[in-house]
Amino acid sequence: MTKRTTIKQADLNRLAVVAKRNNITIEVEAEGYTIRLHPNSAAPVDLKPEDFTSLAEWQAWRDRERRLKASRAPEPERDPAWDIPWGDIPPEPIQPPLNWRERKAMEYLMAHGAEVRVDWYALKDYGHHTQKKLEERSFVQASSETDRHGHPEQIWLTKAGAKAMRDQRAHRDKYPCL
Repeated sequence: MTKRTTIKQADLNRLAVVAKRNNITIEVEAEGYTIRLHPNSAAPVDLKPEDFTSLAEWQAWRDRERRLKASRAPEPERDPAWDIPWGDIPPEPIQPPLNWRERKAMEYLMAHGAEVRVDWYALKDYGHHTQKKLEERSFVQASSETDRHGHPEQIWLTKAGAKAMRDQRAHRDKYPCL
């Protein structure tokens, strides 16, 4: 259990205001601790060369600023493409959006190119349902020859599917926050 402090933050703030206004040092003793409030102990902010009264004061300020500047991390460069409000981003070109199986199949077929026939078994997580959905969108076509399980021998990306995927990639490149 913690013990209540004998001097509160509000009291310290009030004492600091008095110390600064009257340009005096205030000492408060409580439970074996001594707290000293000096009126000019805070680091000067936005000083100009005319504000210093001596060369030693200016050199101390310069050294303190150099130490602070060295300890600060550089400000990262901001990419304006990441600062676009969500409301200003238009919807993706492929609507309704592809699910993960459709996207995975489309990316695999895009790597091979449009109108390039690929063995049906080369596609992972690709079944009749995914094939039907992509054929309805006219993104893929399948050969009419089937194997003994009813799967088509080959499948390929149509030109319409390749264009849709290029548009989707361009949209993602333009709005990287998606």
